[in-house]
Amino acid sequence: MFEYLYGTVEYKKMDYIAIDINGVGYKVYFPLREYEKIDLGNKYKFYIYNHIKEDAYKLIGFLDERDRKIYEMLLKINGIGPSLALAVLSNFSYDKIVEIISKNDYTSLKKVPKLGEKKAQIIILDLKAKLKNLTYTEVETISIDMLEDLVLALEGLGYTKKEIKSGFKCLFFFRRSNKRNFKKYENRRIMNERIGRNIFKRF
Repeated sequence: MFEYLYGTVEYKKMDYIAIDINGVGYKVYFPLREYEKIDLGNKYKFYIYNHIKEDAYKLIGFLDERDRKIYEMLLKINGIGPSLALAVLSNFSYDKIVEIISKNDYTSLKKVPKLGEKKAQIIILDLKAKLKNLTYTEVETISIDMLEDLVLALEGLGYTKKEIKSGFKCLFFFRRSNKRNFKKYENRRIMNERIGRNIFKRF
């Protein structure tokens, strides 16, 4: 069982790549949407779903761990198998799937080959209840240089330093009412707050 594989892509086809790790080549299937993102000779980390059957063992990889989470959720829906779930991820990114579900946009979803309207509606109904588990985007650390560039850009648009500072407070100082959901990102949140304070001192 593999959690992820990190290695060099030696060759790629439309539906799978061969990733070399210490001289061993692993055949990894992936969403077609990721094809152009993968270059031969470069190293990548693929988050693996281990598809195990009596007569087959397939490694299905995703560049984004969130894609794997949705893939696993799709597999739990009656009538959605590994190939169809992968077809959904081949057509839509994580963020697009979340948007489709939140808008009940089964019209877009049913465009996935072999999915159809009925299954599209079932997917939306099933994942709708789990939407809160899909919407949290990891908070990345923002560099001081990035913030300084942003300040200059906003000043160039005519915003006052007071207005910019107020806007930054909304960005860095999250409300605590939903503290449980952001607990795993607490360290990065604190880092962003510290960077923000350093920028504020320069005003």
